[in-house]
Amino acid sequence: MASENPTVLFQARPPEGLASTSTHLCEGRETWPLVHALAATLNEPDILPSLAEVLGTHLGAGACLLLCHYPDHGLTYTCWRQGRTSVNHQLGDAKSGSTPDRQRQVASELIQQTIDQAAGKARLSWQKGLAALLRNEAETPTWLRTIAHCTAIAVDGAGLQGAMLLLGAGGQSVEPTAQANLASIGAIAFHQHYLQGQAQRNTEQLRYLNYLKEDFLSTLNHELRTPLTSMMLAIRMLRRPDLTPERSAMYLDILEQQCTREINLVNDLLMLQTLESKAPAEVRQSTDLGQLLTDLAKQSQEQFHQAQLTLALQLPSKPVLLATDPERLTKVLKELVSNARKYSTPKTVVTFALADNQAQEGRVTLQVSNLGAAIEAEDLPHVFDKFRRGSKATKDGIAGTGTGLALARGLVEQLGGTIKVSSQPIDAQLWQTCFTLEFERHDKSIPNS
Repeated sequence: MASENPTVLFQARPPEGLASTSTHLCEGRETWPLVHALAATLNEPDILPSLAEVLGTHLGAGACLLLCHYPDHGLTYTCWRQGRTSVNHQLGDAKSGSTPDRQRQVASELIQQTIDQAAGKARLSWQKGLAALLRNEAETPTWLRTIAHCTAIAVDGAGLQGAMLLLGAGGQSVEPTAQANLASIGAIAFHQHYLQGQAQRNTEQLRYLNYLKEDFLSTLNHELRTPLTSMMLAIRMLRRPDLTPERSAMYLDILEQQCTREINLVNDLLMLQTLESKAPAEVRQSTDLGQLLTDLAKQSQEQFHQAQLTLALQLPSKPVLLATDPERLTKVLKELVSNARKYSTPKTVVTFALADNQAQEGRVTLQVSNLGAAIEAEDLPHVFDKFRRGSKATKDGIAGTGTGLALARGLVEQLGGTIKVSSQPIDAQLWQTCFTLEFERHDKSIPNS
């Protein structure tokens, strides 16, 4: 059990009124080795494990625990004990009720209790908290059962909150003035650890952006050169004096098709840039969504037939009218249809579904779903990112620039709607990928224009 009058290990400076002849307290000979050792840890690449080890070793603690909560970065804790290497743990968002989620809650409570205790508002219940934080699966660590005393130092400031817990079997403690100095050093260490992590994340982000740039330029180079090469060959063939009218017409068709492909690519890139720079003028008219989907399905039938796919329509019995810009909405649906066609497994069905959810505040839902390979879990959150292409597209050499879905999201948001994607397994080989668009019907009584 802890002594009621714990021994003071050291004090950073002498109390007021103490004679300067008291060399031991005035010069701080007990303090300087620790101060120098702590200062040295600030240059370590992994600062918190070094700090925990120095604190525990110099203060004679059996173990040392550092906890820090960053508002925009999550929570970290570092545990050192004699004879073991310090390990730093990150506790980010986790599934509710899971072990990481419970550990995060316990760590947050320990930090808050330490801060409240320093302000005289509460008493730290460290035994139960540490057991819950450090337990391995369902068991409390054996070494923790020998701990009878905890000196808690609060760190509060510079946009972060933390705690430094010195654990031991005896009743030693740190003099209050020294605690304040240690708290200052801890705040510097926690802040530097945060900056190191932020620098690392920025470096990783920069590396990722460079990868996207190189991948986009490579893809764009292919998408630009392929039509230009076809056009150049067609022009050369048209120059032949022995060319028949039929062959001439064929090469002219190639020129027109490839020129249209090039124009569409440039227009998509320009439109994507325009979506980010300014909002377009409001152009809305009453649009029959069922008829819009039917017309689009008819236009796409030949392409789906060549890809050995079936296109199915699921429409309500009554017309569904929406005040929207039919040109932009058609552009969105064409992008989704093209995406479904490229990634569908042959001899499967691509489905257009329209639902008028009158019970849900009159929201209109459109869905485009197809069957094929799964969207990888790491790719799913980035499906709508500019120039981002899934690993399967790159691996299988599927044509595209990574602009289509980003453009679709931008247009949907301009139209006041939302778009999301899901990918769920149907069987061992096939996954259903579904893009869902939702629009609110502000005025159901708008007549057809």
